[in-house]
Amino acid sequence: MTTFYKETPSSEEQQSPAIPPVRLPSLGKVGFGVNPSGSGSGLLRRAKQNVRDQTPPTHEESNLILYRTPDFFLRTVYRVGQNVNPLRRSKGLLATMPRVMPQQEKRVANSETRMMPSISPINPINKKGQIPVPMWLETLVVVLGLLVTGIAHALNMFNFPRYELDEGTYMASASAILHGQLWPYAYGYGHPPIAWMQIAAWVELTGGFFTFGNALNTGRVLMLGYALGCSLLVYLIVRRFGASRSAGLLAMLIFSLSPLSITYQRQVLLDNVATFWLLVSLYLLVVGNSRLKYIVLSALALGISILSKEVFLLFVPTMIYAVWLHTTQFQRQFALVAFTYTMLAVGSAFLLLAVLKGELLPSGWLPWDHSNHLSLLGTLIGQTKRTQTEGSFASSFSNWLYGDWILVISSLVATGFNVITGWWHRKHLLVALLALSFWLLLIRGGVVLSFYLIPLIPLIAINCAMMVHTLTNWLGKLVRFDAVRVVLILGVIAALVPYDILNSTTIFTQHPTSAQNKAITWVRQHVPHNDFIVINSYLYMDLREPDGAGVGDGATYPYAHVYQNVASDPTIKDVLLARNWDRIDYIVADSEMLNDIRADKATFKIIDDALNASVLRAEFRAKDHAHDLVIQVFEVKHRLPHPVVGIPHTENGRN
Repeated sequence: MTTFYKETPSSEEQQSPAIPPVRLPSLGKVGFGVNPSGSGSGLLRRAKQNVRDQTPPTHEESNLILYRTPDFFLRTVYRVGQNVNPLRRSKGLLATMPRVMPQQEKRVANSETRMMPSISPINPINKKGQIPVPMWLETLVVVLGLLVTGIAHALNMFNFPRYELDEGTYMASASAILHGQLWPYAYGYGHPPIAWMQIAAWVELTGGFFTFGNALNTGRVLMLGYALGCSLLVYLIVRRFGASRSAGLLAMLIFSLSPLSITYQRQVLLDNVATFWLLVSLYLLVVGNSRLKYIVLSALALGISILSKEVFLLFVPTMIYAVWLHTTQFQRQFALVAFTYTMLAVGSAFLLLAVLKGELLPSGWLPWDHSNHLSLLGTLIGQTKRTQTEGSFASSFSNWLYGDWILVISSLVATGFNVITGWWHRKHLLVALLALSFWLLLIRGGVVLSFYLIPLIPLIAINCAMMVHTLTNWLGKLVRFDAVRVVLILGVIAALVPYDILNSTTIFTQHPTSAQNKAITWVRQHVPHNDFIVINSYLYMDLREPDGAGVGDGATYPYAHVYQNVASDPTIKDVLLARNWDRIDYIVADSEMLNDIRADKATFKIIDDALNASVLRAEFRAKDHAHDLVIQVFEVKHRLPHPVVGIPHTENGRN
């Protein structure tokens, strides 16, 4: 702690040399402000007397030191382990005496000193009643838990689950970042770009997009790193909330070994990146003990989480409550302002990007705006209009129950339990509100896809661990035998691990991506490089980038385009294809892509017309859960016997 004493010097002192620093005995509580008694205070008299008498301080007097600067005296109290003279500068003390203006002497002398309250850790690790365990043993257990997490998430990672459209989109966006763009096509503000910027940084660090096979495999290795980080953070957060080591281990295993977690955490999705930064933000708050640097770093992490996926804005109110809960009363107002301002300053960068590009408002909303451009507000309005025809909560909830019904039911029970016990234990209420806020988002009535559960999985693990810890703690007190708590939690872990392994058989044995990889190989062997190919986004990088799985040592496919952009991007549809389906040569489609095309023939008319004039050239199948994943390659039979302007063709549409 630090005290500033501002002094009005006497005329005699103004002529005397500067007083060097001296050690003084502790004076009890430390004040903050100015010394109301001026140069005649007992503190200063003792300092001057020690200097005159050259009396060395005793051991008991060595815990306090007084510094003189041009404007104030500075008193610091030593803490255990603190460096000697922590505020001494290498330049030494200044030779001038402190001075104030004559008209300020009375104000300085009458200023009051405010007493600083003593501060104790807000979130100490509760060791009361716990079985003593050496730190090295706890560290070893945590490392083993992370090793189990790594094995579970890495085993068969490149084969299951199948490559999804979103994975290809975000890997292509990372490639665009490395080429000086935000998006491989016209940037439509669907999501902020920070997440795929992190993917781009990973690609640069690891030597390229194809270090681990195809481009999506490289992205999945990065997701493995985020999964390990989340697993560790879940353990540390539970421990800092006052739960036992066994409860922390339970939370880690719930998060790491759930079949839903293993499936979704492998995929290259923005939710995985944003979830990691949300947990970092929460962890910094619970370990910060009301220190400003931790509060600011937590706000920065939350801002990065929001810029990784904008839907994480819904956690802001609960995180502000977390700041209120984890700061001392005398600095709570300042901490809340600092946290909120920092978070908004970082998170609003997405809004600033749209403003600087002149794309905040939709085209035509301003009288002088006659351009036709994409906009942030227009995209947000479009997203709010998405209905459950694209993905319903009922179907997703059914998928979650099928994947891990214990996790889903436990989430509802644990969240309700922690809401009730939160009236007595505010930290229980905090973790319950974090989970509850996201459940409310899922049931709101809009589009809900299965992987939307990703942010909830670590919050479910934390809620379940806090509930189990509380229940077993109550039982331990009831039977007056604390070890029963540890035995019960270890029993829950022993029952949970075999269940998770049994329900993860499909994850570790099926290879649905084999059909997608075979389709890429077929294209490389049979399709000319200048042909126009309509593809799904997970094939984009391996056909468009040198050394991709669909390219090998040959040339890239510059006219391979994602089907959604073929149907909607004016540059492709109107300029490159001139609204003529006959310029399309091949269509590589899976069942979901074909369903989209046939369900909305108005939007995908140009591709549907090409499909109607095509023949099936190849088909690839692989087992995916209880169904087959089917990839079909169609060749379009051209009606024009002459080359098409704009794309090099021979008479049959091929080189």
